[in-house]
Amino acid sequence: MRRLVIAYSLYVIAIWIFFPFIYPELHTDASRYASIGHAVYFSRLPLLPVLLYIVWKSQRWKELAASLERQLSRLPAAAVFVLVLVLLYGVVQLPFRLAGYWNARHAAISVQPFVDWLREYALSLLLLYLAVTAVVYLSQLLMKKFPQKWWILLWVMLVPCAFFVVYVQPIWIDPLYEDFHRLREGQLRTQIQQLTAEAGIPDATLLEIGKSSDTVTYNAYVTGVFDSARVVLYDTTIEGLEQEEVLFIVAHEIGHYVLHHVYWGTAGFLVLGLLLLWVTKRLSANYLAKRRLQAHQLQAVPLFLLMLTAFQLVSQPVSLYVSREMEQQADAYALEHAPDTEAGIRMFQKMQSVSKGDPDPWPIITWMRSTHPPMQDRIETIKEYIENKQKQ
Repeated sequence: MRRLVIAYSLYVIAIWIFFPFIYPELHTDASRYASIGHAVYFSRLPLLPVLLYIVWKSQRWKELAASLERQLSRLPAAAVFVLVLVLLYGVVQLPFRLAGYWNARHAAISVQPFVDWLREYALSLLLLYLAVTAVVYLSQLLMKKFPQKWWILLWVMLVPCAFFVVYVQPIWIDPLYEDFHRLREGQLRTQIQQLTAEAGIPDATLLEIGKSSDTVTYNAYVTGVFDSARVVLYDTTIEGLEQEEVLFIVAHEIGHYVLHHVYWGTAGFLVLGLLLLWVTKRLSANYLAKRRLQAHQLQAVPLFLLMLTAFQLVSQPVSLYVSREMEQQADAYALEHAPDTEAGIRMFQKMQSVSKGDPDPWPIITWMRSTHPPMQDRIETIKEYIENKQKQ
């Protein structure tokens, strides 16, 4: 265990030497903000599996789990055990979270007051605690009653969870963090309504979200399923971009909705979840047998969490690849439906200037981190589209 801590520490030191100091020299297009952002991301990437492995091997955690099971019933025992685990995770990752926050503040990307940031961080930990406690408790019940089939029953429970994330969270959870209000009347609203009508979602709810108190970056998104589409624009987007540029972003986001990316993403999540639970069930049996543990015991929780997070980490490049493909499809939709194609080039250039991200990261960084294609690639795609259009 000590060797693992030393290895992770050396890894973090190497990351923080390479990205802030060496990477900008080798890749001059990358800003200091982007380089430090890479360092923060890759430092945190293996953090949770490392932490869970240490907890799984720790004698003190074994004693804590055993003590809680002796003194408390199942739900309170799970609640206390998960509380200690989430608090530990919150403390361990806090330095990296702070580094990301101060990096954004120093680069003038974020204008969010520290107290607000801290409140959101605490709220995210609270929601994580409630979610993990519920999953652990229900998993223990299923494992005890259905020792061979618990994994498939737990997967069935992922279906309403996926529905919650796709449908309930944007409506009920996101407002806990953000200030939403109806998109103001005017020419922009009228033109967005034209785009939504052409896409077959004339009744889409058009919202503006107040992000200027937190950030200067531009963004927009479309959420919802069936007839509940919600087009959401950052107020920074409305104020910082020309109207045609805003419409290009909106057309891109409508593309996600029209192309059913929400459904495909949900289906992919459920398929991946089924695979991860099946593999976890198969591999955990041997480790539990060595410790003479039953799957429903509290001491087994760190092992299951470790396996799930490790498998998720291994599968992440595939998920990111699918995400980038969907973004390219949405860009293609915007090229066909946005009123001004060239506005897309100006929009991406402004987004790059304001966000100060890495416009053309190394392929391995894109592979391991990026949900979107590199900004430079997206600009070149638009230029090629315009050139091909002119030749026709």
